[in-house]
Amino acid sequence: MPGMKKKAPSAKVDLSGIAKAEGGKTIAEVFAEKEALGGKTVTVRGKVVKFNPNIMGTNWLHVQDGTGAAGTNDLTVTSDAEVQIGDTVLVTGALTLNKDLGSGYTFDVIIEKAQVALEK
Repeated sequence: MPGMKKKAPSAKVDLSGIAKAEGGKTIAEVFAEKEALGGKTVTVRGKVVKFNPNIMGTNWLHVQDGTGAAGTNDLTVTSDAEVQIGDTVLVTGALTLNKDLGSGYTFDVIIEKAQVALEK
């Protein structure tokens, strides 16, 4: 299943030049401030590095913006949005902490049912 701690995605996507969303957070900031942001709506801009459609009734995206280190640089997002690897997206949704889907699939942070806007 995508976005699990067991294995991080690593598509070769150019992450240079991604500007922080106005009034939003970088992905590194989301991880660094996760305790304060849990349950709150956050907005991040990044590029899709992995996309898996229609798993457990939703689409799974991995978004990176070039910030953070291994373990804090990849944000898992679920959404109805259809995107492509390499797309720049603006993601907005409530941040959930310590999501456990069972069978060993857990997420430190995840944005579920996010609004995802494709940017050019």
